[in-house]
Amino acid sequence: MKINKSIGILIVMLLSQLNIQAQEIYDSSDLYFENAKASIAEENFTRAAKLSWRGLQLAPDDLDLKTLLGAANLQLGRYDTARWVLRQVYEKRPKNTDILKYLVNIEQTTQRYSDAICFVNELLEITPYSRGWHRRKIAIYKEMGNFEEAERALKRIYQIYPNDSELKEEYNYIMIGDGDEAINSKNYEEASEIYKTIITNTPENKDAYIGIIRNEMQKGNPEAALQYTNRSLLELPLDRELVEKKIGLLEALGRHEEAIVYIESKPIKDAFPDIYKNTRPYLMQQSADFNEYNDPYEINKKLAETGNSVALDYVIKNALGKGYYVDAEYFLNIALKRSPNSKDYLIKQMELYKATLNTEEYNKAVLELHEKFPTDTDITYAYNKLMYDTAKNYVASNQDQLALPIFEELVSSPDFQKEAEQQIYGIYISQQKYDEATDQIDKLIGLDPNNPDFLRRKSTLYQEMELFDDALEITRNLEQNYPLNQTYPALYVDQIEAYATYLMREQRYRAVIPVVEDGLSRENNNKRLLDIAINAASAIPDYEKGINYGLSALSFYPNNKNFKLKLSNLYSQNQEYAKAKGVLDTLRTTYIYDRKIKNALAEVLFYRAKAQEEDGLVEEALVNYDSAVSLNPDDRGSLMRMVNLHITQKPSNESLEFINEKLEERPDDNFLKYKKGIVFELLKEYDSAYYYQKFREIDNPFEKQEWNLVLETLRAAQLKNQIAATYLQATSDSIAFSTSLASLNYSREYTKMTYGADINYAARTSGVGVQGGVNVSRIFTETIYADVGLLVGTRFFPKFKLYGNAYKGFKSGYEAQVGLSFARLQNDQNYLTLSLGGSRTWEDIWVQARLSFSPTSVPFVDNTTIPSTTTFQSFLYTNVMVQARINVNARKDYFSVIVSGGSAPFDQQLEFQDNTFLNFTNVMVGAGYMYHMTPRSSLLVNGTWINFLSNQTTSNQVVLDQIYTNQYNLSVSFITRF
Repeated sequence: MKINKSIGILIVMLLSQLNIQAQEIYDSSDLYFENAKASIAEENFTRAAKLSWRGLQLAPDDLDLKTLLGAANLQLGRYDTARWVLRQVYEKRPKNTDILKYLVNIEQTTQRYSDAICFVNELLEITPYSRGWHRRKIAIYKEMGNFEEAERALKRIYQIYPNDSELKEEYNYIMIGDGDEAINSKNYEEASEIYKTIITNTPENKDAYIGIIRNEMQKGNPEAALQYTNRSLLELPLDRELVEKKIGLLEALGRHEEAIVYIESKPIKDAFPDIYKNTRPYLMQQSADFNEYNDPYEINKKLAETGNSVALDYVIKNALGKGYYVDAEYFLNIALKRSPNSKDYLIKQMELYKATLNTEEYNKAVLELHEKFPTDTDITYAYNKLMYDTAKNYVASNQDQLALPIFEELVSSPDFQKEAEQQIYGIYISQQKYDEATDQIDKLIGLDPNNPDFLRRKSTLYQEMELFDDALEITRNLEQNYPLNQTYPALYVDQIEAYATYLMREQRYRAVIPVVEDGLSRENNNKRLLDIAINAASAIPDYEKGINYGLSALSFYPNNKNFKLKLSNLYSQNQEYAKAKGVLDTLRTTYIYDRKIKNALAEVLFYRAKAQEEDGLVEEALVNYDSAVSLNPDDRGSLMRMVNLHITQKPSNESLEFINEKLEERPDDNFLKYKKGIVFELLKEYDSAYYYQKFREIDNPFEKQEWNLVLETLRAAQLKNQIAATYLQATSDSIAFSTSLASLNYSREYTKMTYGADINYAARTSGVGVQGGVNVSRIFTETIYADVGLLVGTRFFPKFKLYGNAYKGFKSGYEAQVGLSFARLQNDQNYLTLSLGGSRTWEDIWVQARLSFSPTSVPFVDNTTIPSTTTFQSFLYTNVMVQARINVNARKDYFSVIVSGGSAPFDQQLEFQDNTFLNFTNVMVGAGYMYHMTPRSSLLVNGTWINFLSNQTTSNQVVLDQIYTNQYNLSVSFITRF
C-alpha cells in the first residue's frame, strides 16, 4: 500500500508539473524564444523543446526557434528529431558554426562518421586553422578505424602547427615508431635522420635519445653514442637510464676516472646514492692500475694549491675538458679570489655553470659578462644563444608576442640570422598571418637561395593558403633540380591530394579530374587519388570514366571493399545492374554477414526495380523490390515503392492481401498500416480506411494539421445518407426569358448498392413542371459498376426517361463508360441516346470526354397539299463533351471546367434538356467550384454559357435567316452527409 501511495503522489506531481507547463502560452513567438533560450541556459531541455515547438506554431519559419528545438532534442538524446530540425536550419544557414557543431555531435554520436567528417570539413572551411576541429577530425577517423587517414591528417596539421605541444607529442610517437622500424631493418642513416628531427623539434624527448644512442652503438660508434648521451643529459640531467648509459659508455671506452668524477658530482651523488655507493668503488678498482703520482694532472693540482698560476690555469683547463667539475669549481674559486675581474676566469666559470647544468647561474653569468664585455665575440655569441633559447621557450609556451621582438633583434646577428628568420616565419604561420609569412619566406630564400628547404616551405605555405597552382609549380621545380630526392615527388602528390580535396569541397568536380590525373601519372596506385577520381566522376556525372577509375583502383587493390562498393554504385548509376550485382556478389563471398555490402546490393536491386517500373515491367520490378527489402530490412524506399506499385498496378483485394503479409512480418510498421488504409479507401470501406490511415507518420506539424482534415473527410465518407439541394437560374441576352429549377436528391449507401430518389421543380412564365424519379447503382467488381434510373415528369420534362450506365476501370487511372437512355417527350416523340466516354485520373486531376448519339424521327406537316399530309424525317443528333476537375487543396476542393458542342445540348445539371432544341447547333462553356465547408458538407457553384445557332424557317421549312441565342445558367448546390 505504501508503494502504491508513493506512485500515486509521484503521478500527481508529474501531472501538476505538466499542467503548470501547459499554462505557459504566449501570444508572441519572441516570448517563446526568450523562455526557451532561458530553459537551455538552465539545462531544462524538456521545457525548452516544448516552448520552442509552441513558438514554431506561431512562426513556422523562425530559424532561431528551430535551432533551440534542435539543441534541446540533442541534449535529450532525440538524435533523429534533432537532426531533422537542425538540417532545416543548415539548409538556410550553411555557414552557421553552431549548427555545424550540433550536427557533428549528432552524427558522431550516432556513428554516421562520413556525415560527421563532411560537417567537420565544412567547419574547417570557415576556420581552416582550428586546432580543435583538426583534432576532432583525427578522433573521428580513429573511431571509424581508418588509422591511415588519421595518421595522414596528423602529419599535415603538424606541418601547420609545429609548436603545438599535443600535436608534437603525437607526431613524435609516430616518428619514434618509424625510427625503431628503421633500426630493425638496419637502415641506420634513415633512423639517425628521424631521431635527429625529433630531437631538433623536441630536445627533451628521451625516447629519441635512447633510439639514436642505440643506433650509434649498433653502427659500432660508441664515441658518437657518448656524445648523444651527454647532449641528452643537458636536457634530462637526472634521468637514471641516461645517467647509467653515460657511466657504462665511459667504462666501455676505458675512461674510468671521468666516470668516477661524474658520479662524485653533487647532482648525481645526491640523486642516486646507490650508484655512488656501489658503482663508484667498482670503477675505482678498475682504475687502480694507474699511478696517481705519475699523472701530470695530479702533479699540477698540488702545484696549484701552492699558488702556482701556470699550474692553476692548467688544472682549470683540464678539469673543464675532462669533466672534473668539482676540481674545476674549487680551483676557479681560488683563481677568482685572486683576480675577481679576470675575463678569462669569468668565462671559464660561465662554461662550468653550463657544463654542470646550473642554468640559473649560467644565465646570470652570461648577462653580466655581456654587460661588462659587449664587444667580446664569444660572450656575444653566448648572450645571443641565451636570447635565442629564451625566445624558443616563449614560442613553446605559446607566448609569441614575447618571442617575436627577441627574434627580430637577433636577425642582426650573423650567427643567428637564419635561425631567427626561420623562427619569425614559424610565428607568422602559427598566427595565420600569411601575407607576412610570404614576405618572410621570401626573405629566407634571399638569405640562402640554394636551400631547397626554404622553397619547400614556401610551397607548403601556398598550399595552406589554397594557392595550389603556385605550390605545385614550386614543387615541380624542386623535383627537376633535385631528381634524386624522393621528398619532393611525395610532397607533389600530397599537394595534389590536398588540391583535389579542396576542389571536391568546392564542388568543382570537372576541375578535379585533370588535377587527379596529374597525380596518378606520378603515382598511379595512389589510393586517395583513385578514390577522389571515382567520387568526382560520379558527381559530374561521367559514369563511364568513374567505372574506368574503379577498375584501375581494383587492379592495384583487388580486395579493397571500398573500391568494389563504389564500382558497384557506378555500374548501378550507369544502369548496368547486372555488373553492379556481380561486383557485390564477389564481395559477399568474403563478407558474408557484412551489413554495408548487403545494403549496397539492396540499393542496386532498388535502382534496377525502379528502371523496370518505369519501363512497365511490373512483375520484375516487384521481385527486385522484394529482394532489396529482404537484404536490407531498413530499406524504406524499396518497401514504399513496392507497396505503391501493388496499389496502383494490382487489384485492390490482391494489394490488401500483400500488405497483410508484410504486416505479419512488421506488425508495428505504420507505413504499411497507412497504405492498408489507402487500399480500404479504394475499396470504399471508409471505416477501415479511417482507422488505418490514422497511422500515417507526419513530422511537420503543419502538414499533420492538414492530414487531420483528410481523416475527418474519411470519417464523413462512412456516413450512409446524402442529400443535395440545388437551385438553378437560367437567363438569356438574346431572348427575353428567365427560368428557374429547384432539385432535391437523396441517396443511401449499402455495402455494394446505393439507392437514390430525385425530384426536380421547374418554373417558367408559361407554367411549372415537376419531375421525380428513383435510381440505383451497384458495384459488381473492384473495377466494374453500373447505375440505372427512371424519371417521370410533367410539362417541361419528358413524360418519362429510362437510363442506364456501365463503367469499367483500367490501370493507370483510366475508366471507360457506356450509357443508354430512352425518353418520351410530352408530344409523344421518342428519343434513344447512346453515350460513349472515358476518363483519366491523376493525383489531383480528373478529365472526362463523352460522345452522345441520338437517332430519331421527327414528324413533318406539309401544308402545301390538300388535305395536308404528315411524314417523318430521320435525324442523327450528336454531342461531344469534355470536362475536367482539379483539386486545389488537401480538402479536395476542386475547380471544374466543361466544354461541349453539337446538335444536341449537354448540361450536367439538367437531364430534361438533353432532348431540347434538337434542331440547333450549339456550343457550351462552363466552370464551377466545389467548396467543402466541413468534411460532411459542401457547396457547389456551376456556371455555363450556351450559344445556339438556329434556322428561322417558313411553314414549308424554307430557311429565312439564322439566329444566335445566348443562354446563361447559374446553379448552387448544397450537399451534406448524415
